[in-house]
Amino acid sequence: MAIVSAALLAGTLVIGACVARGAGALPEPICPGGTSPNPNVLMCENFEDGDFQARWDIGDHRGMLAVSQFVLCTDDKFGFNDRCAAWSNRLIFDHEWGFYGYDARRRFPPQSEFYVRWYQSSSNPYVWGTLEDKSFLIHDQQNTITAYVGSNRDDLPTVRDSGPGMPSIANYQDIDRAETAGLYTKVNRFQNRGKNITLQPGTWYLFEWYIKLNTPGQSNGVSRLWIDDATKPISTQTLRMQYDDMRWLKGDQIGKQFGEVRLTVYDQRCDIGRNTCPPNGPSILNQSQRWDQIVVSKSPIGPMLDMPRNTSPTRSP
Repeated sequence: MAIVSAALLAGTLVIGACVARGAGALPEPICPGGTSPNPNVLMCENFEDGDFQARWDIGDHRGMLAVSQFVLCTDDKFGFNDRCAAWSNRLIFDHEWGFYGYDARRRFPPQSEFYVRWYQSSSNPYVWGTLEDKSFLIHDQQNTITAYVGSNRDDLPTVRDSGPGMPSIANYQDIDRAETAGLYTKVNRFQNRGKNITLQPGTWYLFEWYIKLNTPGQSNGVSRLWIDDATKPISTQTLRMQYDDMRWLKGDQIGKQFGEVRLTVYDQRCDIGRNTCPPNGPSILNQSQRWDQIVVSKSPIGPMLDMPRNTSPTRSP
């Protein structure tokens, strides 16, 4: 297996890139400092200034990646319609069955019900993990509950609404426990609205995720996910997943709330089918995913507005 030093990785990353520094674009109007700040907004991140390291706790894969380059502003157009974006690149083998790069977390005021919106794209080419690619996660601040949106989940032929580049929602708390009498093992949730989307490498997408925590011990939580191609105007956001039987909290987890966004890519599993784990394949996958324009809010958010509108974008039922 190839051993890559931190110095070599850092040198490779600098080529053709610039690290985020100095003042950038103005805040989105709904964000603090914007022209029309919304009191429901809890967190905004456009990665346009040089202070992201003060806001994010950034993992560097055991020193193999330069934390300062978690955000790049290459050619002043690395982000979604702006200079900068966060990314996870050069995914490194974890000595088990997957690959990951940067792993970054930022806290927001804990909530039981909220919306989170972000823009995301992958490099082109991008080879999807044989099983899945984790990409956008939320946790409580004690790291005891989690949920995530995967940009890829392939459970074919068992689940026809899955496949390479098809997003999913995962909830590791919704597993078989004594308090459910063995009824719930619904960890992975797939598109279920008859409007499936397959993500294409190199394309920016708008994601908006609504989460409402369950009554502890009951399967009555809500999760809804809208996804749209962001390379063209979005007048109506498209609902791809809706589930009203989510179960994040066990009966003894009263008071727990989500309060942290986590950005990482975990590309897995190289041991399924034709084994491509090292030494059968490379120890580093030279591909990436990017995130930009993240907003957490108590109320619906919608797409960024390029110009004033008379009416807000709508959501499909």
